Amino acid sequence: MQATEQQAAVEAVVRRFAEVAPLGWARLVGNWEATPGPSGETNLNYVTLAVVDGGDRWQFGQVGYDEQLYDLVADLNEGMADSRGRWTVLDLEVEGDGAYRTGFGYEEPKRSNGIHDEESMGRFENYFQTWIDEHGTVPRGPGSTGSGEGEARP
Repeated sequence: MQATEQQAAVEAVVRRFAEVAPLGWARLVGNWEATPGPSGETNLNYVTLAVVDGGDRWQFGQVGYDEQLYDLVADLNEGMADSRGRWTVLDLEVEGDGAYRTGFGYEEPKRSNGIHDEESMGRFENYFQTWIDEHGTVPRGPGSTGSGEGEARP
């Protein structure tokens, strides 16, 4: 995959992630660990979360996931193979205004191998408290959470 194709593939993941997210989301957080299956296919272990404007308070939970999003992430993994091989960890944060951040890792995935430490699970278990510490317990009103329409605009 060329750089422009990689960018388009990442943006397709971002769009689909936003489409399956609940209305009123302020931030989406995804972490995918990729391991090769017995036939060379990509197997994904994932955590997908959303912070949502609940009106009088922030809400937080697992984002619904669908086959299309799974396939887009697997295709991204397969298409980005380079001299290091395929990435094994993808971190993705999507803001309500469509901005996003990615991080790709090539180390042995932890969660998929039964290691549940701060990096593989703890940061997600503590994510909501970190959000509250940074943003307060109550949304600040209109425009504070981004689109809320379930669509990212990369």
